[in-house]
Amino acid sequence: MVSNGNRISTRAVSGVLLAALLAVPAMSASAEGTAEISRGQQYYEKICAKCHETGIGPVLLGRGLPEVIFTTIPRSGLRAMPAFRVSDIDDATLQSLAKYLANSKPKP
Repeated sequence: MVSNGNRISTRAVSGVLLAALLAVPAMSASAEGTAEISRGQQYYEKICAKCHETGIGPVLLGRGLPEVIFTTIPRSGLRAMPAFRVSDIDDATLQSLAKYLANSKPKP
């Protein structure tokens, strides 16, 4: 192959292509993690923040609580917190929300 007057070997091109192919799974896994956090964050901001950022419910961001807290309490309810059915928040979104809250930083 020839590029800009310089000769590039087929071996070099193959090496670059192989490296690119090996990087794709890592990039897609990273993108999936970002999408999960994003979906959970979107749900939090749309639904949960109405109570948990206005003083009605306790602060959830930055508490360092485990994910299981954020999946169990919304399904069963606790005190003034209503129970959310699967038709209110599906399991995948609830798990994404739990991951977002468990890994969140406190707001300044």
